[in-house]
Amino acid sequence: MTPEEITTAFATAAAAFPQIVGQPTDDDLTALRDVLYPLLLDIPYDENGPHPRHNLIGLIEPTATYTTTWGAAFPIPNRPPTYPAIANDATAVVRARSEAEHAVRVRDYASYEAAERATAKFIRDSVDEIWYRDLRHQRSFYTTVTAMQLMEHLDDNCGGLHPSELISLPTEMRTYYTQADGIPEYIDMLEEAHRKLARAHLDMSEETLLAIASTSVLASEHFPRATDEWEALPRASKTWPAWKAHYRAAHIARKRQMMAAGNATFGSANAVTTVDEATITPETFARLDGYLDNLASAATTERTTLTQLVENNASLTASVAALTASVTALTSAYTLLANAHGLKPMTIPQPMQQSGTKKKYNPQLDPNGYCWTHGYRVKVGHSSATCTNKAEGHQDTATRANPMGGSTNNKPKAT
Repeated sequence: MTPEEITTAFATAAAAFPQIVGQPTDDDLTALRDVLYPLLLDIPYDENGPHPRHNLIGLIEPTATYTTTWGAAFPIPNRPPTYPAIANDATAVVRARSEAEHAVRVRDYASYEAAERATAKFIRDSVDEIWYRDLRHQRSFYTTVTAMQLMEHLDDNCGGLHPSELISLPTEMRTYYTQADGIPEYIDMLEEAHRKLARAHLDMSEETLLAIASTSVLASEHFPRATDEWEALPRASKTWPAWKAHYRAAHIARKRQMMAAGNATFGSANAVTTVDEATITPETFARLDGYLDNLASAATTERTTLTQLVENNASLTASVAALTASVTALTSAYTLLANAHGLKPMTIPQPMQQSGTKKKYNPQLDPNGYCWTHGYRVKVGHSSATCTNKAEGHQDTATRANPMGGSTNNKPKAT
């Protein structure tokens, strides 16, 4: 990769990276590193050096973590001489080898120099100058300020890493499972929080991380079989790497199961929903909304009707009370007049009470009907001619006017 290609790659990435507003936080700087690391790793470097695994992320990665990962601290290269130092009596093989090694050093240094400039510019363009102005030189400005110096300065002055700001993070980690879209994302969220605590020197052991993850998955009941298998493992086998491998496999199996059941979209895999809830269509929700609206409208109508009935009842009660008061006043006035003129006291007629032995009028009876066998109390349509249960000697032509010696049952009394 040529220096020009390196500069172009960083410029393209800088144009897409969102400007960090205000004081950079630890999350902002982590996002910045997440963009810069892949760019630096893609640049071929130290192809023939003592540590072939060296790479240019050493420009911004803290020395301790770089050494842990790559086995040695990142060596700052010196500018190679214009020509390689080769003895005059060197053989052709030695001369060719020396020239090839020198060409690699020249190319590596050109890559290092281009990456250093591009990385420092990327950082300065992404952060407001007010947060690194202390590094500015009176005459050289930022030309001698390295990318590592910029990142260390921002790390020392950024927010979000003070212990008081992270004291609640372990508690928040217990809620990550319901927020994550599946086991892989959940693992990533936990490990990012774990690294953040480490940057703040609030180290969390892997055992604690494992306990949080296991408890969250156990409570969800999403992976009953995988959880039973995990719980059955001996204590020595329950490590964080083993947990990740075990539940990643369980996640893939559950995904296939849900897709086979008709849930083609496997989003929000850790949300507390069932497959049936997840497959409800928008049309069904629309119908449910309509039903709920109708129920609400009916409840409102019934409430309005009940209110009107209560109001009408109160009005009728008031009217009855007024009429009762008027009758009482009229009765008192009549009593005074009757006493003055010797009239009989007024009596208020009472409703007629029906005798307990008197039969009530039945609209189904024929008042003019008669049957020779059954007498005078017959239903409409029942006559001597139509009777279906005739006695011996029954006369079909008998009527109420001419009973012809028939039955006298229920015969009206003469008045």
